Amino acid sequence: MKSFSLFAAAGLAAVALPQGPAAASAPAASSVDKFATCAVKQYDGAELLATQPGSAEEAEVLAEYGRRSCAVPATSPDALRGAVAAELFKADFTAIGSRPRRELIEVFTLDAEDVNAMDAASRRRLELLGFGTCVAAGDPTRAVALLNARAGSPDEARILAELQPQFSPCLAEGEKLGLAKSDLRSALAEGAYRLAIAYSTEGDDIVVTGTKDPSRSVVCKLRTTVASRVPQKSCLTAAQWKTREREDQLAAADMARKTREQLEQDETVDVRSRFPGGQ
Repeated sequence: MKSFSLFAAAGLAAVALPQGPAAASAPAASSVDKFATCAVKQYDGAELLATQPGSAEEAEVLAEYGRRSCAVPATSPDALRGAVAAELFKADFTAIGSRPRRELIEVFTLDAEDVNAMDAASRRRLELLGFGTCVAAGDPTRAVALLNARAGSPDEARILAELQPQFSPCLAEGEKLGLAKSDLRSALAEGAYRLAIAYSTEGDDIVVTGTKDPSRSVVCKLRTTVASRVPQKSCLTAAQWKTREREDQLAAADMARKTREQLEQDETVDVRSRFPGGQ
């Protein structure tokens, strides 16, 4: 399968998106979509996303889907998880940060001991999911737009290109990730769903495990912007929070400057109105 690589060095990322048709061994998108629709409509999709990637529970849930009535395509578990997550997102949310339409589906959680106990392949899958979560946090609008774009379409290619600026902050310096488009799409789908759940829960600190940010987590905080006095929840990695805080500081300084200039103008107008013949 053709793939593209993500490079991060000194804060810069070089990305080469694959060109040409998907590999012949990949299952038809329709079979994966049919599986996801079946899993979500008949069984809520809950069991799959509640399992850890690479776990025995994940394999058993996929086998159980097949024993029920949802035909499981011969493809990677990540592709199936991503397809189910995309369907769940469409069923539960309109956007990352929106109020859920129903009681939320449980997703897996991990602590440091769980991660350390994983084999290399499972840890790799977790890191890819974390990368997708981090990218979704950096640009929630385009991440959701990707879920709604047809696989292999010009819209998908355009949105992936627009998401590229978010890749570098989600990679450790000098790190390289080799991904297929389908892998990235799956990671973004499950990451976006986990992020949407984080936004909708009551706690201020929701750890979304496995990001490539040095903090290894996505943290949600209530924040009041310069333009609004109503606190709003945002979920970002530590590096993204630093960037957001700098942007807020610049916005606050710009607002203060404009306020001073307006006050000076008002004082000038007031003096001239009281002393129309003065200098």
